[in-house]
Amino acid sequence: MVKIFIPQKISEIAFEKLKTIGEVTMYTGTDGPMPHDEILKEVKDKDILYALGEVEFDREVIMAANPLKLVSAMHMKATFVDKKACSERKVPLCGIPNFVSKTTAEFTFALLMATAWRLPEAHEYLRNNEWTQNQSTSFLGSRLYGKTIGIVGMGAVGSGVARRAVACDMNVIYHKRTRLSPAEEITFGNAEYRALEDLFMESDIVVLCTSLTNDTKGLVGEELLSLMKPTSILINTSRGPILDEEALENALRDKKILGAGLDVYEVEVPEANPGPRKGLFELENVVMTPHIGSAARETRDEMAMRAVHNIERFLDGKRPFDVLNPEVYGEAASNDEVIG
Repeated sequence: MVKIFIPQKISEIAFEKLKTIGEVTMYTGTDGPMPHDEILKEVKDKDILYALGEVEFDREVIMAANPLKLVSAMHMKATFVDKKACSERKVPLCGIPNFVSKTTAEFTFALLMATAWRLPEAHEYLRNNEWTQNQSTSFLGSRLYGKTIGIVGMGAVGSGVARRAVACDMNVIYHKRTRLSPAEEITFGNAEYRALEDLFMESDIVVLCTSLTNDTKGLVGEELLSLMKPTSILINTSRGPILDEEALENALRDKKILGAGLDVYEVEVPEANPGPRKGLFELENVVMTPHIGSAARETRDEMAMRAVHNIERFLDGKRPFDVLNPEVYGEAASNDEVIG
């Protein structure tokens, strides 16, 4: 029977399906990612590795697995798997399609609204029994209608955010490497293109939806933040390294901008001490969540099952749907500039 290894808990529906396919070993520890030395021990007799959760399958892991036949990742790019090592061993590495963009756009807008309306702060206010009267200037939030939202990156997630902004009667401006067509701009409420600096100056809310590349790493720092209005809000659900957290903390602390909502950080799992800068926890004008932008139950089930379907196809002698190293099938190698 084929032996399958999973380094982290996956959805029940996917796990039960895998058990009908082969002998499954799944790590169920809850104290962080599975230790690397334990991974090396577990993969030695495995045919298939199920990759997910940023648990690194480096060269050492790929080379230790024997008889390795397939790596199926619950991730679009599987950047935490050594693709080169897979190709050297003639082992297909599979990802999944973009199941997360609609979910992430929905979450981004939820984070935007929670930040603008100060919802977490209001919740704690009630919890701490501090509500004594309704004052005309008590707990003032920022309404959305009539405001200008500036979206950096108008891909699948940015476009989803734009549609939701239009539904809230917001004015949409955007920045993108390649400007949208006039017809596309009409689709997003007559969205208007802006140079990056102009977008930061004009927007009431700036939303970062761009991919992490060599060009966007460290993109938003003191210079761009200094252009924002003192009444403006910054939202980041893209990738942490796009934003300079120290510069953001200074801007928030000095009231140079009104607030921020963050779901991604410069330091994340599997690095040590993941999470935001400690100083950000001292501020009331920031809402932070632990990188859960795609963590809807339904979405995670879809992601997990797609990785399972790729395993099923491979075992049936068919080419999996989402091969990331097509050179193992004699096709041209893929070339993707996205870092993570």
